[in-house]
Amino acid sequence: MTSSLEQRLQKVEDELEIIRLRARYCHLLDDMQWDDFVDLFTEDGVFEGLSKVSGHQEIMRFFSQDVPKVAERFWHFCTNGTVQIDGDTATGRISMEYISISNGVSYTSAGHYDDVMVRENGVWKFKSRKITFYFYSPVNEGFTGSAPRSSRFE
Repeated sequence: MTSSLEQRLQKVEDELEIIRLRARYCHLLDDMQWDDFVDLFTEDGVFEGLSKVSGHQEIMRFFSQDVPKVAERFWHFCTNGTVQIDGDTATGRISMEYISISNGVSYTSAGHYDDVMVRENGVWKFKSRKITFYFYSPVNEGFTGSAPRSSRFE
């Protein structure tokens, strides 16, 4: 079955909006703009990574209070995103490099996010975002680190 030009254009527009959503996630997180950051998630959205939290209130608490305890500063770089769109729901994976400073020590890590995104009132948001770390290590140790042993960096 052949898609119409309008359907193909909608798919391209959706993919571009999802690219922007993922980029805003990194920018708002790194700039610690918590109010705008939390709005990237649905009201019942879930983040699973260093901890599993759901809903705007828990996401706000986790990112604004817990994450700054793990690192004084951090920067996220995401690339190689994939997305499959089915109407108002999309799923995909995107690779992530994360560098940070914790207690004066520079760290590097890499992993990926598995995303479920939904369109609400014409706006794409995260329904769930789960991060899987491949490694986390001080920069002076190179890329020989391993994934964190627990759900929290120690």
